[in-house]
Amino acid sequence: MSDSSNILPVLFYGWTLGGIFLLSVITFLIYIKVKEKSFLYYSLYAIFLNIYFALHTANHISKFVENYKFELIAYMNWPVQFVYYLLYTQFIRTFFNFKKNNPKLDKFITRFMWFMGSICLGFTLINYFILSDSLKGIEYYFVKFVIYFYIPVFVPIAGYVLYQVMRSKNPTKYFIISGSSIYVLSALASMYASVNQTIEFPLIFFMIGVLVEFTFFAVALGMKVYHIFEQKNEYQKKLIYQLETNKRLVEYNNKILTDKVELFTKKEIELELKSSISKLKSKVFRSQMNSHFIFNALNSIKGTIINNNKEKSIDQLNKFSKLIRNILNHSLEEEVTLEKEIEITELYVFLENQRLENQINFNLKIDTNLPTYGIKIPPFILQPFIENAIWHGLAHKSGKKTIKVQINEHKDKLCITISDNGIGMLKAIEIQKKKSIQHKSVGIDITKERLKLFSQNGNQNYKLTFENIGPENKSKGTKVSIELPLKI
Repeated sequence: MSDSSNILPVLFYGWTLGGIFLLSVITFLIYIKVKEKSFLYYSLYAIFLNIYFALHTANHISKFVENYKFELIAYMNWPVQFVYYLLYTQFIRTFFNFKKNNPKLDKFITRFMWFMGSICLGFTLINYFILSDSLKGIEYYFVKFVIYFYIPVFVPIAGYVLYQVMRSKNPTKYFIISGSSIYVLSALASMYASVNQTIEFPLIFFMIGVLVEFTFFAVALGMKVYHIFEQKNEYQKKLIYQLETNKRLVEYNNKILTDKVELFTKKEIELELKSSISKLKSKVFRSQMNSHFIFNALNSIKGTIINNNKEKSIDQLNKFSKLIRNILNHSLEEEVTLEKEIEITELYVFLENQRLENQINFNLKIDTNLPTYGIKIPPFILQPFIENAIWHGLAHKSGKKTIKVQINEHKDKLCITISDNGIGMLKAIEIQKKKSIQHKSVGIDITKERLKLFSQNGNQNYKLTFENIGPENKSKGTKVSIELPLKI
């Protein structure tokens, strides 16, 4: 490799391999951020494509131990190619959501992949067990396989899939079609040059085509990321709009109450004003909690719906509909039974746990002497604390994740403790401060006001405390303790 004429090809191969590796890392990091499977498949596709290029360029760049490297290419050539073609096809399927938008095409592609996989496996086994003593025989049959089987089968199928992509309404289809067309044409040109031995290193056609394809796909993937974040911003705007509507409702009702002041005596005014404001606050707080609650639940099932897991999506939507019915049924009630509150909480935890792939172990213990069907508490009172435990405590923790809820009676008080084994309050606050967009949780503040109103109606006080489990610098989680008047 001392000849200066070989420097430019070597630099080109190295630059290509490095560029593909960098793209695979970037798309994988995007997948971790947005949880969109098409990015995962594209990242894996780029990795296996890099392996394929590395195997072929190794023999061209280095001239030592040639026989060993040739054998490695001969036996790994088709398995590696099939894997990256499979991942490429999976990327197209998930990117355009064929399972939902074109089920027949999705089923056809799946069967075609199984068919090609069987052929590839058979070809590989024949190479290893029958043709292993004759590397020239492998090369001869490889040429026949490409000319008389692979190209006649693959090209029409690829054209049909690109035609179906063109019919979709996805705005990125032109970039995908352009990139895929160049990808297929460059692959065919590389195969033709390899079979006819027109140049020393025919794979260079394919490498150039892949670089062009990556340019088109980078634009398409960028548009996809933009669309995902646009959806997220839309959900946030809806939540903000709901909170602003509630604020205007408070202002409007306060104006009505102010107008009534002139119609009553001073004593009657004070009594009615206090009662009306308490009821109004309670209703407004519940309205805010409902919107907060609903949007969080929708967010938890969003990933499953996008990933087109039909059975899981149906199950989650059934649970969600039951949750909505409960919210609507109790949205105007001042109090609900402890039994009903536990049912709503378990539905919420189920939906959140589905979002986190059932990583959370939810442990609920209730004193057997408590009549849960008769004890009254404010509706939707447990959810904000469990939400905080999941989103701020457990979301940033690896390994086993646990939430424990314990409910019992002590000296005519209803005592509730919610504990998790997350990262603790201090680390959660540090992580929140580092985020570019600061998010203030309104759920806890609203809940404090509702607990206060509930206790004042019974002329008693409530207690709410937060504490780290273990030392602050080595926190083993967070514990929330709630103490309410026992109403039966």
